[in-house]
Amino acid sequence: MSDIPRVSNSSKNVPMKMQDIFGISEDKNKIEIKEENDNKNIDNALFDPKSSLYLSIYESTSSFQDKIQKEEIHKANLQRKNNLLNYKKDNKNDDLSYIEQIKIFIDDTNYRLSEIIIQNFECKFVFDENVEFEFINLVHFSPKYFEFPIFYASQGYYDETTHITTITLKDYRSFKLASSNNKIFKKLLEPPNNRTDFYKYAIFYKNQQDKNNIKYKINGWEIYQPDCEYLRQGVDFSNTKFCFSGLNNNYQLCETYPKELVIPKQFDNNKLIEIAQSRKKNRFPILSYYYSLLNNKEGSYLYRSAQINSKSKSIEVEYMNYICNLDNNGKGFIIFDCRPGLNAKVNALKGGGVEDISLYKNCKGLFFGCIENIHCVRDSLEGALEKAYYGKENIEKGKICFNIKNSNMTNFLSKFEKTKWNTYLSDLLLGSILVAKNLSQNINVLVHCSDGWDRTSQVCSLVQIILDPYFRTLEGFAVLVEKDWVSFGHQFAIRNGCELKPSKERSPIFIQFLHAVYQMIVQYPTAFEFNSYFLLFLSEQIYSNKYGTFLFNCEKEKINNKAETTMVSIWSDIFYEKNKYINDLFKPYNGMLSIKGEVQYLSIWNEFFFKYDKVGIAWDDQIILDRERYVSTVVEEKNKSIIELLKIIKSVGKEDLMKNNKIYKLYKNELEKDN
Repeated sequence: MSDIPRVSNSSKNVPMKMQDIFGISEDKNKIEIKEENDNKNIDNALFDPKSSLYLSIYESTSSFQDKIQKEEIHKANLQRKNNLLNYKKDNKNDDLSYIEQIKIFIDDTNYRLSEIIIQNFECKFVFDENVEFEFINLVHFSPKYFEFPIFYASQGYYDETTHITTITLKDYRSFKLASSNNKIFKKLLEPPNNRTDFYKYAIFYKNQQDKNNIKYKINGWEIYQPDCEYLRQGVDFSNTKFCFSGLNNNYQLCETYPKELVIPKQFDNNKLIEIAQSRKKNRFPILSYYYSLLNNKEGSYLYRSAQINSKSKSIEVEYMNYICNLDNNGKGFIIFDCRPGLNAKVNALKGGGVEDISLYKNCKGLFFGCIENIHCVRDSLEGALEKAYYGKENIEKGKICFNIKNSNMTNFLSKFEKTKWNTYLSDLLLGSILVAKNLSQNINVLVHCSDGWDRTSQVCSLVQIILDPYFRTLEGFAVLVEKDWVSFGHQFAIRNGCELKPSKERSPIFIQFLHAVYQMIVQYPTAFEFNSYFLLFLSEQIYSNKYGTFLFNCEKEKINNKAETTMVSIWSDIFYEKNKYINDLFKPYNGMLSIKGEVQYLSIWNEFFFKYDKVGIAWDDQIILDRERYVSTVVEEKNKSIIELLKIIKSVGKEDLMKNNKIYKLYKNELEKDN
């Protein structure tokens, strides 16, 4: 049909009436038969609703339209039936798959019919093609909005009277749907029987990759080797300064620390046990990073720990004085407590503590970072995403409105500012910049928060990115995450909601860190080997349960669950498709980054906040294909309707009258081809 003029129209895919095609309004009360005048002007006769020719054609097409509509309904029902059969055929295990026709609500009164399909590890809402195109235009979300992994729901409820289920996902997407029973609620919101259910997808994915004989270029589990990394930094293991201790080989000293700890040689095991007991959860100060100065002749040390217990012991003071005064020619050290000062004092009332810096030699000060806790971060991101998804200041429980008017984002910036997301991000960056500047001036730094696995991991990682070009490469960033997040015991399972009971401890701490890195990329667009899509991919996958990297609270849990042999590391997949994540503008910058952390210099990460917006940054390839396929289908169906109409004209014996007709000439070749 290459010679057929295409109709540019994105309206619903429905059969067309003749008057729609030719732009004529029907007025039955004013129809007058003027056969003689019609024969004088054949072109006008075809388009004139007053002519007998028009009437005969219109009457003939009425039954044709009814037939087409019935065929379309039958075709849609058949497609639904085939969908059900295919999904049930591919997913025979009823415990792992489910499908049901449901109503998904646009607002409290309007809904669209859909199927909810729960596969082994993914849930999706599937619409008919014409409904999907109309629906995503109405709600202004791309189809990706309507699919998510199993165990991705964070909260929800089921109304036994109306049979309506409301669910909210971990990334704060929300759905309201009606079904005939509560099976959907149970499958999506009831906790699994045991925590190992969260590992099923990762194990399944590993088996699928093995079955497909995928040969990874890099084994992500081996990308971080502690001895190699600390030697790369320039840590001196040859003299009496540092060594790798075997004291934590069975995680008996500190179960949330890695088995390989870089500690001073001067302190024996008995002293280290006592030193560890002086800090919360035995997370005593250990080396995170060595920053070399003046061609490695001088350097400064970055240590990390948890908060001190209520009182300092003499052995702890001795340990601190030794490690914090190493190699800095009397320049001393600072203690950077990530918490707001008031929070630290409140923790002290609960058995925590704040260092008495008068006990330490050459301590230049105790600084509070004013970085907010996990609960503030969680509430802030929830509010920010609500503004991005719905453009509303408040969303009532179970009353989610997708009105297109909200996509105008009236006063969006002022509403976004009230969520304090960028304010909290600024506090995090400013604290990291302060630590980095002190290290660059040969001043050693101890960083800690309450437990030493949230804000401490954020600050230590950002400091190293600011100072060290290696961590701005794809490989270096992977090493950094494995070192300062995975091995040092960031609570990924708890923070990502991989727990049997709903917990208030869930919080997007790692996502906040990714946002801080994004701000650095914006300010130094050529200094990073990886692009922002790489950060976006990480932000999505930490909740998917697909990779073993983000499923555990510490190294001990990872080892006990044999993750390295039963699951895939996310870094394996990333380096397998490395080109997707490479920054084309990359030009290594060997200096320290002069990051601006004040809130006025920060940007909104549009790719993150508007990734489901179909008119946002960019549609992915599949969505573009779907859109083009739909438009193509509409055009094809309309052309078919015109051809069928012309066939009817021929069948009623009016073909001779059409010889000089313009539309007939355009479609003549196609009409003859069908014959």
